[in-house]
Amino acid sequence: MALKFLVPPGIGDFSAMYSKLCGVDREIIVQPTRDGPQRLIPFLEILPKVKYEEYGNFPTGLTLAYTVNPGTDLATFADGEYPLSINEWLESGHQSKDWIPGPIDYHYPMNITDKMKEDAQSFIDELPIDYGVLIGVYCSAYGNSRHWGFWGPSEWFEFLKNVRERIPYDMNPFFVFIGAEYDLGIAEAVVKMMLDFNADAGIAYFRQAYTLGRFHIGATIELIKRLNYFFVFPSGLGFLADVVNTPHLMWFPPNLDKMRYTFSDPQNNVKNAAENT
Repeated sequence: MALKFLVPPGIGDFSAMYSKLCGVDREIIVQPTRDGPQRLIPFLEILPKVKYEEYGNFPTGLTLAYTVNPGTDLATFADGEYPLSINEWLESGHQSKDWIPGPIDYHYPMNITDKMKEDAQSFIDELPIDYGVLIGVYCSAYGNSRHWGFWGPSEWFEFLKNVRERIPYDMNPFFVFIGAEYDLGIAEAVVKMMLDFNADAGIAYFRQAYTLGRFHIGATIELIKRLNYFFVFPSGLGFLADVVNTPHLMWFPPNLDKMRYTFSDPQNNVKNAAENT
């Protein structure tokens, strides 16, 4: 038997752990909790270091309360099953590089298939020939937005309108709405507001494309790589933007302010902070 870890369901949570786990010289099996939304397994499918099992019938609280202690050398563990999470470590302001012994890879490799790359390229090929700056937008679902006390459609639209006003016309900005099928709602409403604005103005002031629910997470990552910039609700996609070196802005709620810059490449932290000033 290998090391088997019971983990929370979030892609961002696991991305931060994987940047360290990928350096552990052991066979590793991962089983995420069945708690929703169940998004992690498609991500695990493209990670080269780990095997995985289907969602397990155990609560996220178990992985948080009984996690292996930070600072533990996982390579010395006996084969067996262990709860594992990095959430509280990061939420307390500690760096992911210091979570367990061993190296960290902020830009770990992923096994993104040719089909996933082709799916991303097919989307790019569908864009108008004169598209310029590609700006990614991830609004998340209504439930997540309410939980974090974040924006609804009107606030997102006003923010993106403000962004659009600051981009020179000849840069031909194009907004790409990204997310899973679960994230429908806010993005749909924002796109409608953009189309209504265009109709009232009589010009294509906003140009946008809608990809929610269209791609496997691997193809979504390929698409994120191609963005010039990414505005993202706090989520795993923001973590992955750092992994693939895409400039981005990810908001944090007040209770998670200490998590800011704990999991991302320090060099990217400096560049993003300068660009977001």
